Amino acid sequence: MIKEDSLALETRRKIYNLILNYPGLHEREIARKLDISLSTLDYHLHYLEKREIVVSKKDGRYTRYFASLKVGMQDKKIIAILRQKTPRKIILFLLMHPDSIHKDICEGVKKSPSTISFHLKKMVDAGIIEAVSLGRETAYSVKDEEEVIKMLITYKNTFLDSAVDSFIETWSSLNPDQVKKFRE
Repeated sequence: MIKEDSLALETRRKIYNLILNYPGLHEREIARKLDISLSTLDYHLHYLEKREIVVSKKDGRYTRYFASLKVGMQDKKIIAILRQKTPRKIILFLLMHPDSIHKDICEGVKKSPSTISFHLKKMVDAGIIEAVSLGRETAYSVKDEEEVIKMLITYKNTFLDSAVDSFIETWSSLNPDQVKKFRE
């Protein structure tokens, strides 16, 4: 339970509310959205983390922030990946084209083979994508489609990505009962 006095300062309350509504933002994104200095933000984030109101999760070169009680461990991994443009494109492609091979992903996402390989490995290691060997080829698909789609729908407004909007619109029209379930 959050102690009210921990969020007594308006700046701290704004930081917490932003993290609550936009989980997985990194420090510079938070500073930009709230128009506060990095040093001020750093001070307040440290305060909130020390009191276990927010938690941070390292994601390669970024540290991403989440409200402590709001987002589970696997959801944090998913959101952290979805916050990155290229991995998000790969996931959207794989949701529309499950069991795709590397070459098809490169063509669909319009990125170089090395870039796709880098991100696929990162997502396989995180347990978000699974790789199945098909002889000389490897097919990739999203491991827990329902959970990933739930994250996309839940935080749709935080991605500001027309590809996410388009995917959700198409998926929602095909699965109206699932959308209601996710929003409950």
